[in-house]
Amino acid sequence: MGFQDDYVMRTISDLVRAIARLVLGKNDIDYELPEDEDRYTPMDRVYRQLKDMADAGDINGAENYLSDQLDPQDIDRLEMALTFYMYLNQMKDDTLFEANYSREEIVDGINSVCVEYGISGFEHFVDTTMV
Repeated sequence: MGFQDDYVMRTISDLVRAIARLVLGKNDIDYELPEDEDRYTPMDRVYRQLKDMADAGDINGAENYLSDQLDPQDIDRLEMALTFYMYLNQMKDDTLFEANYSREEIVDGINSVCVEYGISGFEHFVDTTMV
């Protein structure tokens, strides 16, 4: 991984952390699943499905599924969505490429989720010409 890729990954992480601080009042986000699947909430099941789809290479499908699951009245779903994009951001470039996905799409997805929740001002946080 080159310097530019590392820079872009850090910038995406900084974007998510900024949103978490300003909107969620948290220094960091990490939607964690319970170890026992019997204790999964409906939102836990959504997040598990998103990760499973992404791990199987269907990142675009996972993103579409995420879009269907968002609820602007439920701020916890915003945190889940941001955690999902952080999960994607940790994937290797080759993995994203094989799934026909890019870091620019991660940024676009984060911005789309923000729009869904009425959050603006982050659209130019990441210089997508470097992505």
